[in-house]
Amino acid sequence: MTMRRQLRSLTPAPEPETPRKPGRPKGGKSEQTRDRILDAAEELFADRGYDGASIRDVAAAAGLQIHSIGYHFGPKEQLFDAVVARRADIMTGLRREALLAARTRADGHAIPIKQLVRDYVSPFIQSASHGDVGWRNYAALMGRLANSPLGTEIIARHYDDMARDYIAELQKALAGADPEDVVEGFSAMVAAMLGICAATGRPEKLSGRGAQRPPEESFETLVRFHTAGFLALTTA
Repeated sequence: MTMRRQLRSLTPAPEPETPRKPGRPKGGKSEQTRDRILDAAEELFADRGYDGASIRDVAAAAGLQIHSIGYHFGPKEQLFDAVVARRADIMTGLRREALLAARTRADGHAIPIKQLVRDYVSPFIQSASHGDVGWRNYAALMGRLANSPLGTEIIARHYDDMARDYIAELQKALAGADPEDVVEGFSAMVAAMLGICAATGRPEKLSGRGAQRPPEESFETLVRFHTAGFLALTTA
């Protein structure tokens, strides 16, 4: 299955049904309510940031009473974590699948740098380009998160394990490079990925071309640029 076909169906799957508590609705109604809350929170956090969106705002956007938010998710920080987690799980799955396939093809040898860059960055940019509006909101949210202390903590919780797997493969492929330089290069790559999906219009203003460049075109530039950057670390 191609990456684009996978992303067409990347609607977060409902969480497993938990034992019913007194007063809790039966069947799928509770999960539908949870999804409404998560969708509303995702859009508001993407637009206003963590501090700019209150639980009351989320409840209003979801068309629910404010106590429903606490009932399903607890305090605001737990809701925020749940918003990040549901798509992070999907993103991690796509990256893991790509890495396993690359390891199989490499058959014990180092995976090419360009392949590692492409496999890590592609799922995120593809989701922002071809996923539903929720994925575009999520891409904007992750761009905001990257520059906040709370965001750094939550990103680490949901993304660092897979990031370390890719960093380990990059270090294997870049024999002789300082491991810390590889980590710095990886961080720069992620920042560029988030910048592309933020769609600020800044590159268009600098180039004078006016029309916004599709993320997929910027993706190819990112792959070439960061592949060369990683390779340059071996000659530092």
